[in-house]
Amino acid sequence: MSETSDKIPILPTGEHMGAPVAIRGGRFRRMMKLPYLNVALIVGCGMFVSTYAQTGVLGLYPFRFLLKDKLHEGPLRVALFMQLANMPWNLKIISGIVSDAIPIFGTRRRHYLMFSSLLAGLMWLAVAIVPPTFMPMVMMAMAMNVALVFVSTISGGILVEGGQTFGVTGKLSSVRVLAMNIASLGVPLGAVLAAYSLGVSALTAAIPLFLLFFIALFMYKEKPTARRDPRVWLDIKKQLKVAAKAKSLWFAAGLLFLVQFAPGFQTPLMFYQTDTLHFSEKFIGLLTLIDAIAGAVGALFYVYFCKRFKLRQLLYGSVFFTGTLSLLYLGYDGKNSAIAIEAVYMLVVSLVQLPLYDLAARATPKGSEAVGYSVIMSVWNWGLFVSDLVGSALYQDYHVTFKNLVWVNAGTTLLVLFAVPFLPKMLVDTKEVEGQDLAVTEPQAESGTA
Repeated sequence: MSETSDKIPILPTGEHMGAPVAIRGGRFRRMMKLPYLNVALIVGCGMFVSTYAQTGVLGLYPFRFLLKDKLHEGPLRVALFMQLANMPWNLKIISGIVSDAIPIFGTRRRHYLMFSSLLAGLMWLAVAIVPPTFMPMVMMAMAMNVALVFVSTISGGILVEGGQTFGVTGKLSSVRVLAMNIASLGVPLGAVLAAYSLGVSALTAAIPLFLLFFIALFMYKEKPTARRDPRVWLDIKKQLKVAAKAKSLWFAAGLLFLVQFAPGFQTPLMFYQTDTLHFSEKFIGLLTLIDAIAGAVGALFYVYFCKRFKLRQLLYGSVFFTGTLSLLYLGYDGKNSAIAIEAVYMLVVSLVQLPLYDLAARATPKGSEAVGYSVIMSVWNWGLFVSDLVGSALYQDYHVTFKNLVWVNAGTTLLVLFAVPFLPKMLVDTKEVEGQDLAVTEPQAESGTA
């Protein structure tokens, strides 16, 4: 499309992906130098908002401090609240199936994006006005996260369609990562907002969601020609068969679960920071900002290591350093040590945990990309769910001190080293080479596909 063209740029979609989509407004289009920037705007806004407004991002510390200080909940109940609120993200694949199979007003993208962003904003405001008790708040938080899951999924679908149309999947993926990284700064912002009422945090989260609603309403157009597509359900059924027979997928899922299963100390850490060390919300916000910066820097180094070492070697290093570095928290005794430990720990752990994501991507068999990867990441999230609850229960009910919990976490993580040798050679005994297909082909799985 030329720079001065008055035609609306239509994005042809792939099978099951829905009707063509486009951006409205000739004047706005002429301001854009490249067609894919139209799509990048929607993708960037959608990914930013769906990350920023999560209970585990902007809402992490406002909810934690409300539960701890106002409702006087213990570590176990605080951890349970956060895990239940975030549960819809374990079922993200369902939102993709629903949006592809069941259009709203003839569209598979536009109206889902509009309604889910509006609903998420309203649910955030509802969380702040419901009775401040455990169950009403967690139900509203879960509903809000369901809406955010749809915002994220629809934004991802637009990324795929626009990337394939313009041949810029890599550039749009970079927009996605950039938007999500910027949105992660919502964690330290939320720690600062935790000093105020939950209504302030709710409004801060809801405003970007309402803005996304208006962006989708006035700037995003999709022809209302989509119809229900039963082939989506058949395709998922085929993928489930492939995934069920993929041994490499279940080996990888098992390892990821074991790594995350180690009794965690993230919720107990917050109680330790406030009750024992008497850190303020603002100082905890500073620590989370340091975490975000250090984590981003650490992730940059993985490109160097993944091309020089086999994945099995990287996995040994991942498990070993994840376990041993947690011992740094034994010296977590004041503000200076907290800053140093958080920076070093997040810098290295963000690097050494990337092989686990690499393993997840490699273990997903061909023919089951959507379902297979979702299964692995769901197992990962369930491991985190159990880890936080077990760690919080040990801290609260069995009176395990914070530093003893650090020892338990390190020891159980290091035990996973004994599981690494059982991973299939074809999965982990290769280096990453640009242009080389590292996806796993499962003969048994393919033979079972209808």
